[in-house]
Amino acid sequence: MTQNPAPVPRASGRLTSMGTAEFSGIDATILMGGDGKPFTVMEMIVRPGMGAPAHISFHEDKVFHISEGNFLFLIGEDRIKAKAGDHLFAGRRQVHSFSALGSKPARMTLVSNPAHHDRFFRALSALPVPHDPKEVEAVCETCDQRIVGPIVEA
Repeated sequence: MTQNPAPVPRASGRLTSMGTAEFSGIDATILMGGDGKPFTVMEMIVRPGMGAPAHISFHEDKVFHISEGNFLFLIGEDRIKAKAGDHLFAGRRQVHSFSALGSKPARMTLVSNPAHHDRFFRALSALPVPHDPKEVEAVCETCDQRIVGPIVEA
């Protein structure tokens, strides 16, 4: 018996920006995401000392590729220093956080499966600053995320 190959995305080739999102010191370029896509891909530039607070993504697995600078990650209970060329994995339902280390912005690519994480970034980016915690909580609930702590610090 042969297995059917995985479905091929409708559009293949070079990825270009589908939009941007900005929050928590992260400038994200969304390269893939939304309905009908196999995963979300975002390139993120993170300002020093900034990043994602500790959170749980209930339905998404994530791979991070560090392309420039240094980061500190919290994945589960592990604190991991990551540099350009490193790859990290955070599985669904696992607490994770990251922050950019040093005095210059750091850059990484995030790949998230299934393709939902771009919606979370867009929704947070659309909130007025300073963020109302109740509005952030509502976005988290809608996007199957839960913030459980602050940004991981060195």
